Amino acid sequence: MSCLRAPRRAAPSSLGTAFVFGLGALALAACAPAAPAGTSAPGPAAADTSADSAASAGDSAGDAVPRLPSSERWRRHLDDDLLRFWLHPEALGRTPGDFPTFRCNDGRVYRADAPCPELAEAPPWLSGELGVEYTRMKSRQTFAYGVGFHITGDPALLAHARAGVDFLRRRAYEPTGTAVSYWKDGVAGPPADQRTTQDLAYAQVGLAFFYYLTRDPEVLADLVRLEQHIFDRYWDPDAGMLRWVLAAGPGGEPDQQELVAQLDQINAYLLLVAPLITDPATRERWLSHLHALSQIVRERFYAPAHNLFWGAVHAPERMRLGAHHTDFGHSAKSLWMLYLSARLADDHDQGRFTKRAADALIARAVTESGCWAAGVREDGALDRFSNWWTAAELDQLAATVALIDRTTARYLAKSYDCWLERFVDPGDHGVWPFVAPAGDGDEAEAGGPKVFHWKNGYHEFEHVLVALITTAALRGEPLTLHYAFRERPASELIQPYYFRADIAAEAPLPLPGVDGLAGTSVTFTDLR
Repeated sequence: MSCLRAPRRAAPSSLGTAFVFGLGALALAACAPAAPAGTSAPGPAAADTSADSAASAGDSAGDAVPRLPSSERWRRHLDDDLLRFWLHPEALGRTPGDFPTFRCNDGRVYRADAPCPELAEAPPWLSGELGVEYTRMKSRQTFAYGVGFHITGDPALLAHARAGVDFLRRRAYEPTGTAVSYWKDGVAGPPADQRTTQDLAYAQVGLAFFYYLTRDPEVLADLVRLEQHIFDRYWDPDAGMLRWVLAAGPGGEPDQQELVAQLDQINAYLLLVAPLITDPATRERWLSHLHALSQIVRERFYAPAHNLFWGAVHAPERMRLGAHHTDFGHSAKSLWMLYLSARLADDHDQGRFTKRAADALIARAVTESGCWAAGVREDGALDRFSNWWTAAELDQLAATVALIDRTTARYLAKSYDCWLERFVDPGDHGVWPFVAPAGDGDEAEAGGPKVFHWKNGYHEFEHVLVALITTAALRGEPLTLHYAFRERPASELIQPYYFRADIAAEAPLPLPGVDGLAGTSVTFTDLR
């Protein structure tokens, strides 16, 4: 398909089929390949939740850790592949913080009077959204600039992140406690009771990371207000979970019981921010919600016969292989969030469950090329096409598991190569959404639109951050990350993203042009 033209290479026709069918479900939320059939339920594992219990296999991983990309390689990936695309002048928006939802593969913003073919000739679920500006995408791009600052210490990236936060707080967060989902022709929509819990969760992701960097109490106040709105208005006591919407509309029905309605509250803000809150009542409420949602995800959505998580559980047709959101990506993200939540709560039972389930999923998802499969189809066949967000989630899960079981690093040695050599566009930079499987000795082809209403820098920047942290942990190296605190928090509240470490040194970081924040470079050791 012409919508898959890559700037430096042509995508084969088979990739066009994957784009239509594999990415088509993103019109609702994200890619939706199917799940493996006939997998037995994973039993309890011997591994503990604590990374301090360390590599059970020691160095018996076939020396896979030395074969992983170095920390310097990941920094070059950030600088050369990601930032060069996301700092394109047209990525920054017409006004500060109003980041565009759609851009062309060469970095230019989409223009209706001169559309680039990868967007104009895309399937209807994508081309029909052109011109709509989504809050979730502006928030995700805000997150990306925050990660860029966190790794590099560049104050310009912090300024872009702050501009995104300011725009969201001013334009998307409403006085009633909810948040706008999108603007179409400049008009906010949809009606408040038709906004999905997933969109509300991802409105938070940019503010959540900015709060992690700064501990700005005004940003936290907005995060708390929207979180309270979600749990006050969307909680369904009869179903025992969060609703998808409050009223029927184009986005869905109130009786939908969706995995991402629960999971993305954890992923977008609860897990990162809850441990940082110093007000005891607020902290306890957020941790309680985090624990409750973790239990719901495991008890209501996990399908032990398949070692996958159902994408939804309100209808029989949604609880079968090949159904929407029943795939390797959502299952990997669920297990990663459940493992990290268990570690935070010292929940050893959940930690053992997630370790065993993660081992089985990782082994199932790897392909001969080293790239991650997207899932399995309804007939049980492996879907060997790879997509960017599933690859990122599986890398992050595998890297985290490797901290307690170094044998898992053998998968990362090849999957990281797939990411850096196949997903990255060496011409115009950025990351492709799809990599087709190689066949008959041919190198896998990549293509698809790089920026649209479900893809921007969020997964790519989280991926490089987690790769840096876990690589330093696996190699026993120090790692310096940068913060911009309003007031320095207690040392135990300064940790590297979702992980743990000791603070070895701190140094002031100048932040020219950024008022009210004190830059601090923190060097961590004993990352775990």
